Amino acid sequence: MPLSPLEARAGSLCQRAPCQTRYALLQQQRHTCLVCGRPLTVAEWPNQSCATPACQRAAIAPVARRVQARNEAHNAALIAQEIALADQLRQRVMRAFASEDAARFPQVVIPACTARLTPLPQRRWRAFRDHLNRLISAAHALPRPRMPEPAFSAATPAPPDCLQTVLAQACACCRGRCCTGGGNQAYLDIATMQRYRTLHPEQRPRHILATYLDRIGPRSYQDSCIYHQAGGCGLTRDMRADLCNRHFCTALQHFQTQQPPGAPVRGLFIAADDGALHRAVRIDADQVTPIPL
Repeated sequence: MPLSPLEARAGSLCQRAPCQTRYALLQQQRHTCLVCGRPLTVAEWPNQSCATPACQRAAIAPVARRVQARNEAHNAALIAQEIALADQLRQRVMRAFASEDAARFPQVVIPACTARLTPLPQRRWRAFRDHLNRLISAAHALPRPRMPEPAFSAATPAPPDCLQTVLAQACACCRGRCCTGGGNQAYLDIATMQRYRTLHPEQRPRHILATYLDRIGPRSYQDSCIYHQAGGCGLTRDMRADLCNRHFCTALQHFQTQQPPGAPVRGLFIAADDGALHRAVRIDADQVTPIPL
C-alpha cells in the first residue's frame, strides 16, 4: 500500500503490524540488504546485499577489509611460528658446533620453494615459444644498442665476490621461490632480447629462438617459471632478464646490509614456508654444511 507522508519520512515501511512482523522476520533471517534494507530475492541471499551497484560496492568493501585483516593475521602467525622453529633449530646447531661463536653465524629465515617437479606440458612450451617470437621480432625492429645494460649500476652496485658466493648458496637452499612468478614468460622482455643481441651479434633471430628453446628441459617445477628445473635456472646469466640477475628476497637484502666491511661472510640460512621449516644450511665463506631438520 502507498506510504503516508509520515511513514515515507520515517523509512520505506508502513506501520501495519503484518508488514512490521514480516520485515522483522526477514531481518532475523538476514534476507534484507545490509546497506539499503530492501528485502532480498533468493539469488541475493548469499551476498546479503541487493543488486544495486551502490549497495554492492558498499557491502563488498568491509568484507574485503575483513578478509585482508584475517589474511594478515594468519600470515603473521605463520611467520612467528617459522621464527620460533628456526630459533629452536639454531640452538641445536650451535650446540653441535659448540666451539663456534653463535654471533658469528646470523640466522636468516628465507622463503622456501615447495613446488614439485612435473613433466612440462606442450601447451606451456608453445605459449613460451609464441611469447619469445614476439619479443625477438620487436627487438629486431629496434636499433641495436651499442653496449648492453649492466645488471648492476652505481645505484645498485654488485655485491663483493665472497658475498655473492654465499648469496648464491643461500638461494640454492631456497630452490627458487622467486622463480614462481616467471610462468610461461620467464621474466623475459624486449630489453633482455636487445642485450642478448648485443652480446651475440652473430646470431640471427632464428638462432636466438633456437638457443632459448634448447634450454627448456623436459621437467620443470609446477606453477613456476618454464626454466625452473631440478638443477636451478636453465638459462645462463647472459640469457636471463636483468631482474633475475639482480633480485634478492627481502631476507637476503637485509643480510647484505648487516655485513661489516671486510668481515668473513657466514650465516645459518633456514628455508621456511607456511609455518614449517623445509631446509637449512650453515654457510661459512665457500663451505656449506647441510643441517638435518
